[in-house]
Amino acid sequence: HCNDLRYTKSKAGFLTHPPEEISTDDFEPAQALAPEAPQTVTYPRFLNDPGENLFFLYRTGSSGNGDTVMATYDAVQGTWSIVACRLFSREGTYPPWDNSTSRNAYLHDVLFDQTGRLHITWVYREAGKSWASNHDLHYACSDDNGITWQNNAGKKIADLSANTPIALDTPGIVVREIPVYSWLMNQCGMTLDAHNRPHVATFHMAEPFVPEKLEHNPPAEVLNRLAFYHYWRDTDGTWHSSGPIPEPHPNQSRIRRPNIVTDPHDNVCLYWASPEGFRCHIAFAEDRYQNWSSFFLTGPVFNTTDACKHDRWRLRKEGVLSFSGETEGAEGAKGYALLDFNMNDLIRAARKTP
Repeated sequence: HCNDLRYTKSKAGFLTHPPEEISTDDFEPAQALAPEAPQTVTYPRFLNDPGENLFFLYRTGSSGNGDTVMATYDAVQGTWSIVACRLFSREGTYPPWDNSTSRNAYLHDVLFDQTGRLHITWVYREAGKSWASNHDLHYACSDDNGITWQNNAGKKIADLSANTPIALDTPGIVVREIPVYSWLMNQCGMTLDAHNRPHVATFHMAEPFVPEKLEHNPPAEVLNRLAFYHYWRDTDGTWHSSGPIPEPHPNQSRIRRPNIVTDPHDNVCLYWASPEGFRCHIAFAEDRYQNWSSFFLTGPVFNTTDACKHDRWRLRKEGVLSFSGETEGAEGAKGYALLDFNMNDLIRAARKTP
């Protein structure tokens, strides 16, 4: 979190002909990712395009005042190159938050679809001191591996090769207005369905609430009114909402970041860790995600993991929803497990659950 990037790589043949014993001699000295790569790193994430080429994104700077770096890996040369040090510009003036003049983009996710188009959704945060300054759901896409970008209407809005990043006032990127003090959560979940449509899961209040004293975390009046929301983009570019999602087991004081996945028929599963265990909300494509079934995935032994991401390969190839879960035992002891669920079984269970 705002730390120096530590990067090295093994010598050639380490994986294909591994040594009997591993030593530091098997690795090169610590080095920069690339000569021009910013070294202050937060929230590193890796992704692959349909051809299994590797991409790397991270924030440089701080909350409320940071840029997004994007890099690509050349598997033949074994080297990284920087696509851009500023995918999003931090500059611009935002009147609703005391004329804020800097910000950072918090990604829900960035994903390639089956055609090679790169989709990205995010919220802007105006001040590191509180996520009350988060606002709006934004969307953009790229058809050339992140060099140029289009807005929701398909109009070119940024060219990273010309040092023209996406900015606060870039037209057509706000696809759902969610004002500051809605306590909109950042870095939740996004997925792409079988028709390459983005789906986003997040949480926020239905109406803004301004507390008497602003702190990083909201007061009880906010925590008790937070709700999950599901936003999705139709094939014609229209964004829809199927939230707030009804909460059959209220315990909103511990609402946590959700993740979201779809099955081959575009049904949606939103899941998260609650104090009682991992839970999920499931909705179906045939009614356009207007009715939700809810049930527990685990017991309370798994109750502390936030923003748990799934194994995309296993879901796509095997139909298995697989993600990590952390246990909390006696005297603060921690455990770790991989939790696997058959997606077909989850969908069948949801159809039987009111």
